[in-house]
Amino acid sequence: MPRLPLLIFLLMICISLIIGFGIIHYTVATNRRGDYLSLNNDILSVNFPVNWFALTWESSNKSFGGKVFSLIIFPPDKFSAISIQVYDRAATERFLIEENLSDPASIAYRDVRRFFDWILEKNENASVISIVNGTAYAGASRNIARYSKILIRNGFKSSDGKYYNMSCRVLSFMKGDNLVRVAFWGEQSDYEETSEVFQRILSDLVVKGYGGE
Repeated sequence: MPRLPLLIFLLMICISLIIGFGIIHYTVATNRRGDYLSLNNDILSVNFPVNWFALTWESSNKSFGGKVFSLIIFPPDKFSAISIQVYDRAATERFLIEENLSDPASIAYRDVRRFFDWILEKNENASVISIVNGTAYAGASRNIARYSKILIRNGFKSSDGKYYNMSCRVLSFMKGDNLVRVAFWGEQSDYEETSEVFQRILSDLVVKGYGGE
């Protein structure tokens, strides 16, 4: 028969697991909106499908005090992803200076070009099919964003050695003093299949910004 200390230890583990699962269930139930979950904090509010994965983190630079909040969302069964970044005032100013950029349009175009350069490092046979620039509404408050969209031939090589096209769309806009960058990319067919989800995420997005802006 197990000794009493072991029984107590096992009992504590079981209780901890039950409490943990209970907290997870409560959190999901509280933040669920139909087939979507709501992520809401001091920086932003965004809804995404319940079966998608979401990661968040905040980076800071002690030299100038800037902060950047980052979120990445991706489905479990497709090669595509959505990322959202919100810069505070100091990080926005530093980013524009270091990258020698002046407005959201130049930021969006620079980002898709860098995406292509990253693809090119992995596959020198990749080539640009098209780049489209434009204006769109972003977020529940319908912020005016500038975007660039790139379509890349042979941008992705699968495990069976076949090449597939890649798409990437980047939107950039200012929320007060805060720079917001939204990127959506993936293998072309997966990108198209998740584009409706991206549009819903983009339209529901609420950027609160740093400092309550």
